[in-house]
Order: sequence, then C-alpha cells, then structure tokens
Amino acid sequence: MDDNIKIVSRLSRKAKINITIVIFLIFIVLTVLVSINQVRIIVENREKLIELGEKLNWYRNQNIDLLALEKSLYGDDALELEARKQFNMTTGDETNVSVVVRDEKADSEVEDSSSASSAKEVYSSADLWGNIKIFYNNEIKND
Repeated sequence: MDDNIKIVSRLSRKAKINITIVIFLIFIVLTVLVSINQVRIIVENREKLIELGEKLNWYRNQNIDLLALEKSLYGDDALELEARKQFNMTTGDETNVSVVVRDEKADSEVEDSSSASSAKEVYSSADLWGNIKIFYNNEIKND
C-alpha cells in the first residue's frame, strides 16, 4: 500500500531552486556587509595606530631635546649663567647692586596701609572660610 502513495509538493522544482538561490544570495550579501564593517574597523584602527606612532615619535624627539638641554645645563658656564639670572649671584670681585625706585604716592599708601593693618584680622591656619572672609575684606573689598 505504501507504494501507491505519491507526495505532491505545492511548489514546483524550479521554485524550490529559486528560493534556495535567493536564500544563498541573502547569506552572501549579509556576509559581505559584516566583512566590510570589520574591514572598516581594521582600517580605522591601523590609522589610529599610525597616528599614535607618529605622536610617540614626536614625544620621543621632544624628550631627547629636553634631555640634551638638561645635559647642557650641567656645564660650568650654564650653571654660572643660571646662578646669575635666578639668584643674582656674582663671582670673584663682582658686587651686587640693587636699585630701589620709590614713588611718593606709593610711600603714602604704605603709611596708610600700615595704620590700617593694625585693624586687620589675623589669618588662622584652621579656619578656611574665615581666612577667605578676611582676605576678601582686606584685599578685594578695600580696592
């Protein structure tokens, strides 16, 4: 009895092949789209890597320049020059000369501020807001 039963499909053989081809093409298109996204990410990461490499080289060159400058500062001439500039030091028979220019107006302000300073409050090391209030009253509000 089983030999006499024939299964009839609703779709023709040509339609089944066409559906299989369409599904296969959709799979290929999805695979290509995912691959393009991954390739784009790889290219962006390579560009970032190149940019970071260039930045690293620039910082290395800058570091080398600073190290060379630091080494040059250890010479006697450089030390003497820095001592003269920063600390107003002299060598041998040289003498330091300081010129103080006084302004008549500034002298009167100094006298006024010295009399006002006796009325000023004293800063406390434990009271931050009090110190800010004193600073505001003495320095900002009076100006």
